[in-house]
Amino acid sequence: MLFALPEQAVPVNSSERIACISVEEQVIVFLEGEQEANLALVSTGRPPRHSTPTGQFEILYKRWAPVSSTYRVRMPYWQCLEPTGAIGLHQASPSVEHRLGEPLSHGCVRMGGFTARWAYFWLPVGARVFID
Repeated sequence: MLFALPEQAVPVNSSERIACISVEEQVIVFLEGEQEANLALVSTGRPPRHSTPTGQFEILYKRWAPVSSTYRVRMPYWQCLEPTGAIGLHQASPSVEHRLGEPLSHGCVRMGGFTARWAYFWLPVGARVFID
């Protein structure tokens, strides 16, 4: 594992699926129980104005490819992490996928196309997501 998981990121059982994001390392790791299921580079929020919030979240709902009402961009494989809908996991625009690993977003966690699609189907609504 590339980074230490937050203490509270202990799966409650061997089949629980969770995601842990390291803002410092710009990496997401997906766990099923204590087994690593996937690992990928991400882009979190660009500090200081658009820093990605840290803490424990859960996937509240999913949308196939909504358009951001603020930035007017499509966000494929959207998985919402907070009630206002302002922060979530989604696919990065193909034009910036080569810059995954750098904090470039407006606060969301951007993933490459393959990872975003995989995570959309792998993580259930209600899954815990830890951002540290």
